[in-house]
Amino acid sequence: MAKKKVLLMGKAHSGKTSMRSIIFANYLARDTMRLSPTLDVEHHHVRFLGDLVLNLWDCGGQDAFYESYFERDRETIFRSVELLIYVFDIESDCPEKDFDHFAGVLEAMEENSPDARIFVLVHKMDLVAEEERELILEDRKRLIEESCLGVGVQHFQCFGTSIWDETLYKAWSEIVTNLIPNIGVLESHLSDFCRICDADEVVLFERATFLVISHAQAKKDAMDDGTLRNTLMGEEKDHDDGNEAIADGTGNVEDESTTDAAAQMSTSPHSVSSP
Repeated sequence: MAKKKVLLMGKAHSGKTSMRSIIFANYLARDTMRLSPTLDVEHHHVRFLGDLVLNLWDCGGQDAFYESYFERDRETIFRSVELLIYVFDIESDCPEKDFDHFAGVLEAMEENSPDARIFVLVHKMDLVAEEERELILEDRKRLIEESCLGVGVQHFQCFGTSIWDETLYKAWSEIVTNLIPNIGVLESHLSDFCRICDADEVVLFERATFLVISHAQAKKDAMDDGTLRNTLMGEEKDHDDGNEAIADGTGNVEDESTTDAAAQMSTSPHSVSSP
């Protein structure tokens, strides 16, 4: 069984626990209002596709906790990390301190887990006027890149996200995909499945979270890239005629424990629906 340690970090009230609860505990966006701030570190085990277990460390974002992370608990927190997810609040009232914490986290990662993959989520983008989102996100990405390069981090991925639209699922789908071993083999099998079904597109998603694991297209020149995948993540319910197929896996989430999940495959030649 492959266990992957994942750190979820960011300033207090940046939305870390809300997004985790939506993705892994089936919360609706409006239900996250009742969540209380994370104190210290909360551990959650999430099983994907049978043998992959995410050991998710949801780290509280208060200043006092960061002092502990950087000093007393530095090795405990940052060693053997497979992947870091750092969340920025786009509406933060003290961005300088946010970037100070981010730089400290990157330095600790370089010391203890230099091969870890790094994802940065610029969160709560729904609070930015729609006509300004692209410009503001690009500016924030530039600052994040400067911080990464300042401590020697060359490779990272950055996404703008919101709990109120599909951007959260797109980002987390990309994150989880990076944790799946032998993803190339899986994609090859999915392409074969797409060809055998004579489907235009096949999407493999994890049933419990609805995160997209992979997708394949038979005729890339015949449709926009990822049409079905984007439809599935972007709408709650959609029924659309077409020769398409969906493959899905199952998984469960439990705090401090894991349960087995079976992977299943199904096809639908005429309709597509999201959960």
